[in-house]
Amino acid sequence: MFSRRSFVKGGIAAAGISVFGKTSVLGADCPADGIEAPGPIPLNNILTDYIQEGEKYGHGLVKASICDKKSWESKRISILKRARLMLGEAPLVNPDPVLSETLAEIPRDGYKELKVQFPSGTGDTIKGYLLVPNNTSASSPRPGIIALHSTGPGASQTVGLTPKEGRCYGMELAQRGYVVLAIDVISAGERIYPGFDSYYTEKFYDIYPQWSAMDKMIYDHKKGLDFLCSLDIVNPDRLGCIGHSLGGYNAYFLQAFDLRIKAAVSSCGFSPMGGSNNPYQFARNDWFVHFNPICRDYIRSGMIPCDMHEIMALCAPRPLFNYSANNDEIYYPSSTRNKDGFGKWNQTVDKALNQVSKVYEILGVPDRFLCKQDEGGHDFPLDVRKKSYHWLDKWLA
Repeated sequence: MFSRRSFVKGGIAAAGISVFGKTSVLGADCPADGIEAPGPIPLNNILTDYIQEGEKYGHGLVKASICDKKSWESKRISILKRARLMLGEAPLVNPDPVLSETLAEIPRDGYKELKVQFPSGTGDTIKGYLLVPNNTSASSPRPGIIALHSTGPGASQTVGLTPKEGRCYGMELAQRGYVVLAIDVISAGERIYPGFDSYYTEKFYDIYPQWSAMDKMIYDHKKGLDFLCSLDIVNPDRLGCIGHSLGGYNAYFLQAFDLRIKAAVSSCGFSPMGGSNNPYQFARNDWFVHFNPICRDYIRSGMIPCDMHEIMALCAPRPLFNYSANNDEIYYPSSTRNKDGFGKWNQTVDKALNQVSKVYEILGVPDRFLCKQDEGGHDFPLDVRKKSYHWLDKWLA
């Protein structure tokens, strides 16, 4: 039985409030009704800005459209500030060069697999796999890929050691000629906290109450990029990332916050919080808690501090391939479990993705954002994977 300790933190504890309010917020006699999607919290609109009219006193309000590079740059800065609210306050990160260890080396079909580990810079150890194609040499460095795993066994699945159809894209890209790094995120694979089941992040927030698991994943993947860049067999100017599900949104979060990612692929990793009846999905109070707990209080007041499509827009103008399945039940609200419900929810998803597409148009590179959709479920089917690999070849090879 895994440990389930309550959270008591510094000044918050002094006020008698835990980071995660797990008790009911309603009195016994307060009326409450379930809400179906689309939910009452609207999508944040990337393409609209509200600015003050009066310079000195701030009198008046102007509703402005984001229609050119200058206005987008101003909105982008606003998104970055709001994203920081959700991602929390990171601790000091050790900037020392990556000192990696190779624990094992095994020949595979078309590549060699190295089990590696290196310090994260925040006190723990990152563990995973480096796949090096046969005949790789420093005289002709190859493009590098961070292969981000889904919610499952961890990096071992991404490299084909615990295979599942559509999840071994790290292995497939190594066979295609890329140097691939796949690491376990915190709470997964070989990084599960002692006494907890996989993907429980309670221990993380016990150590870092002001941070977030999402930002920790970003930092660890950045450290992975540092590791790839330290290898003379990798071209540091041709780095990309790919992921499905959890790895899917990790992909565009990593690209959004690290300019070294020149191209990214996200499969079934996009689901906005606004317009959903599951806005707490990434800000839940138990299990795999992605964003800093302050995000929950914004949602309780009917606001999303920063939504997923806003993060995705930060990737522009760098190439991004997004695949969304129209019958994906993993992220989609429970009320969509019928054809009509999926149709309504897909309109919300389309609206958010169209805003991202418009940002790429504003920046003059509409061809760098490719959205693929079909009637499938929560999967990364072969035909989509092939298209995404060609996409990476186009921008990295």
